[in-house]
Amino acid sequence: MRTKKKRWLWQDLQILFAALLLCLVNIFSATSQNNYEIRKIKFKGNKSFSKSELIEQTAIYETSFLQRLQKKEVALYNQEFMESDLARIKAFYQTEGFLHAEIHLDSLIMNDKKQRVNILISIKENEPITTDSISINIKTLADESEEERISRRIKKYSTLKAGSRFRDNDLYSDIENIGTRFANAGYVYAKIDYDLNLKQDSNKVNISYEINPNEISHIGETSITGNKHIKEKVIRRQLTYASGDKFSKKEIEATRKKLYDLQLFRIVSVTPQTNAGSPQTPIPVNIIIQEMPKWSSKFGVGYGTEDRLRAFGDLTYRGLFGGTSRLNLHLKHSYLMPYYAGLVWTEPQFLQSKLSVSVNPYAKQENEPGYNAQFLGIHFPVSYKVTDKISVSHAYYIERVNLQATGRDTYNIVEEELLYNKSGVTTSILFSNALPAISPTRGWGISFNAKINGYIFGSDFDYSLLKLDIRKYQRIEKFVLSGRVMLGGIYSSEPTGFVPIEDRFFSGGSISNRGWARSALGPKRSNGTPMGGKSIMETNFEVRRHVFWKIDLAAFVDAGNVWQDAYKYRFDEFACAVGGGIRVDTPIGPIRLDIGFPVNNEKKTPQFFLSVGQAF
Repeated sequence: MRTKKKRWLWQDLQILFAALLLCLVNIFSATSQNNYEIRKIKFKGNKSFSKSELIEQTAIYETSFLQRLQKKEVALYNQEFMESDLARIKAFYQTEGFLHAEIHLDSLIMNDKKQRVNILISIKENEPITTDSISINIKTLADESEEERISRRIKKYSTLKAGSRFRDNDLYSDIENIGTRFANAGYVYAKIDYDLNLKQDSNKVNISYEINPNEISHIGETSITGNKHIKEKVIRRQLTYASGDKFSKKEIEATRKKLYDLQLFRIVSVTPQTNAGSPQTPIPVNIIIQEMPKWSSKFGVGYGTEDRLRAFGDLTYRGLFGGTSRLNLHLKHSYLMPYYAGLVWTEPQFLQSKLSVSVNPYAKQENEPGYNAQFLGIHFPVSYKVTDKISVSHAYYIERVNLQATGRDTYNIVEEELLYNKSGVTTSILFSNALPAISPTRGWGISFNAKINGYIFGSDFDYSLLKLDIRKYQRIEKFVLSGRVMLGGIYSSEPTGFVPIEDRFFSGGSISNRGWARSALGPKRSNGTPMGGKSIMETNFEVRRHVFWKIDLAAFVDAGNVWQDAYKYRFDEFACAVGGGIRVDTPIGPIRLDIGFPVNNEKKTPQFFLSVGQAF
């Protein structure tokens, strides 16, 4: 028995020693990579979130190619940071509704010679928490029908709905939206409490809101400070509320936006003087503004393969006679437009907040591949902003044109030199929810343009023009898909069918079909110069992907053509091109270098374009 006990004791000591040795090995392996350069971080099991979304939660990061190229400080592995990051990732999953997510370090792949390490993190998301039901109890509202109506609207516009994944940020957003709805109805001091009842067995949660609206508040007196040149009565005309009105947060914001849209102020603050600790009514409102300088100027130079060296100057005077008017002098020069000088007087919010009028006399010269012309004219635009996404504009114009074409076209009019008058109206309708504005990654852009020249307006030529342009942007993981379709047609009432060449359609170039030079597609004169046409159709498709730093790559397919006859489109005559390019993001928009290869062109000559801004 004693021998047997000794043997058991010896086995126990062996097991204890092996466990201690294994523990020491694990500790050493976990810490030995400290200060190794992190080359790659990989995740497995992350079905709901991308690698980039998870990396945003961590303190550690990969050493980028640019950092290595510039020999900057590289990312180094640290065990304590790694443990904290695993906890951060788990906390992120839990706020996103994955309460039972499991996160652990799967493996470290080391290169001891180069002192580099690749990290693999394993994720088991498990089933997320979903919203089961939402109940709303509004206190002190005597009218049951009003309470039911408000409850329905809250549920309708809530982000969290029955069956949706429960997210902390969605809950906070819904609470904020509920508060905004009550504030818009005059209940500024509404108190909102909530309770979450989690059912562990079914991974579902019931949300209960308890809302105490308190008393309705009203708007008090409005004070204005900060204006120096703009008259106070001009500012007060922009108020969308009056003293004594039922308080509405929506109207407060509408006033701020209305003032800001005047483009006269650098800062606009419209602040109700609420006090949650001691509710008061009526609520005074303070408007604090900082005016833009009365005079401002902008200048710039650039270069593009089509317009070559270009320059512009802009001089603006704001607050004409202490009112809201703006006066703008704009000057431009490039190879395609040797000169442009335009003076624009604008009266925003004319008669009503969404209407603005302008007067725009100008002189310019256009130097296109198919013609050279000088213009002297004046525009009278009237613009109406229907919503933040929809705008409509109408304009009446008068123009005197001195045309010098590069040859004779087929309209039986000698165009080597022609002097004529134009007069007519234009209409444009624009819808856009594409964001961001400079280089969209999501949303739509739709524009419709119509032009009637002559007829009852008096002109040397009578014709009408219609054009529709539709654009769509969609982000799919790391890629942005962009598409465009443009269709246009011109009808002429002239016996010869003549349309002034500057209003005809042309295709080919950096913002058109990139397999051909500017205006190189479509009808030609006998000497080979572009003559333009009365029908156009263009389609563009582009895939964009961010690579690193401020660099994006793109691949595109362009197709389309121009035809001489009005509203005649021949799909078998589509000119197609494929290509790619690089974009460098800048504050004024991406600098774009594209190369396009014509598919159905005997010469197969590639075209290079350097310009600023996306093609569409």
